[in-house]
Amino acid sequence: MERKAKGLENDNLPTLRRGDQSNAVTLLQQQLATAGFALNLTSHGHFDISTAVAVADFQASRGLSVDGICGPHTWTALQEAGWTLGDRNLMNTKPMLRGDDVAELQLRLGSLGFDAGRVDGIFGPNTASALQEFQLNSGLTANAICTKNTVISLKRISARVSPTTVAVVRERVKLQRTPHKLTNKHIMVVFSKTLAAVAGELCSSLRRAEAVVNEMCDLSELESADQANILKVDVCLDLRIADTKECRIAYFATEGFVSPGGQRLADILEQRLSATLGFEGTGLQGMRLPILRHTRMTAVQCLIGPFGLIQARLSPVARAIEGSLALWTTKPT
Repeated sequence: MERKAKGLENDNLPTLRRGDQSNAVTLLQQQLATAGFALNLTSHGHFDISTAVAVADFQASRGLSVDGICGPHTWTALQEAGWTLGDRNLMNTKPMLRGDDVAELQLRLGSLGFDAGRVDGIFGPNTASALQEFQLNSGLTANAICTKNTVISLKRISARVSPTTVAVVRERVKLQRTPHKLTNKHIMVVFSKTLAAVAGELCSSLRRAEAVVNEMCDLSELESADQANILKVDVCLDLRIADTKECRIAYFATEGFVSPGGQRLADILEQRLSATLGFEGTGLQGMRLPILRHTRMTAVQCLIGPFGLIQARLSPVARAIEGSLALWTTKPT
């Protein structure tokens, strides 16, 4: 049996925040230190300000929402950060293997022209296929299992990893070949109840433009991503409310892969929503949020607020989003 990364099992670990004191906090502090995030502790096992700062810094480095609270997504990221390529055999399993070792494998394969798909750190069918193709070309046993021998061969050939992978090129070409209009474009809109009115008006406008629309209310990011993948939508748009004055638009980006469609759509949304809300946005962010990482299509998350402002400008906000999607379809990359 393979070990868990650094002994971490996140299924039953609690959400931790400043002021907590427990063995789980000790484990968190150990994991942060192992990941290279320095702590100036007042005491081990106490979630002090140093721990909160280290958690926030780790979250920022992993493309997560930064709040200094260690919840399920942060625990998962800590677990994945504990793996380096060669620590374990990698193969297509259920559930799929995840970790920084998988991401490095995808990056190295993609930089050599073997399309492992997005560099998302999830070992799925695309990664298995690219690995097997590499093994065939390298005279290795072509079993789609990444063993130490495969890692040695891969590192020898890809001593210098390209900053981008072939998956970026192929995704851009795929988008350019799609019809450049809203008609029949399959769009999933994810939203919380607080944004139901905006989402409702937006979806009505999209349907009038003859787009195919699915609405998902109050699902988790992972649940939303699963639904988007099952439905095979063209675009997944996640609308979130911010407590403060904010307009942050996020798209999927990690080392070796930036979603070309997501980045383009996010850029249009940021410009139009900022103008509609009447203040300069907090900018575009390439992130690895679950809704962006787990979807297999163009996906963008819009964090806008506060609620009172959105309510006051409900129709203009909906029109700005619909207009952004319409413009994006004419030039998706």
